[in-house]
Amino acid sequence: MLHCRKGSLVDIGSGDGRIVIAAAKEGFAAVGYELNPWLVWYSRYRAWQEGVQDSAKFYISDLWKVTFSQYSNVIIFGVPQMMPRLEEKLALELQDDARVIACRFPFPRWTPDHVTGEGVDTVWAYDVSSVRGKRS
Repeated sequence: MLHCRKGSLVDIGSGDGRIVIAAAKEGFAAVGYELNPWLVWYSRYRAWQEGVQDSAKFYISDLWKVTFSQYSNVIIFGVPQMMPRLEEKLALELQDDARVIACRFPFPRWTPDHVTGEGVDTVWAYDVSSVRGKRS
């Protein structure tokens, strides 16, 4: 879903850091935000082990207190209850050239540009310009 894209990437709720680390290995400047400090520390250790500690950064933070306007690629593995509010937050903050990847649960009002997988492995890609009715 991020093939041929570049720039900055954020994983909202980065868990054990695997997505951020994989993105850093692909050349992205990647950042993960996670509430659980143990997972953040583990992620930092794994990034160091994998040799990507300079391009994979992890922060302990509540996603509602972070501004995402500086990211051109956003990954979210959210839960249904948070998706409507997060959809509004991202629509206000992201630039038109941003792409949002939602794993497992889609955004309720946005129409995806691409969908892959099935069942619990479904992934939706949203180009913010399309969500706003603009084409780049």
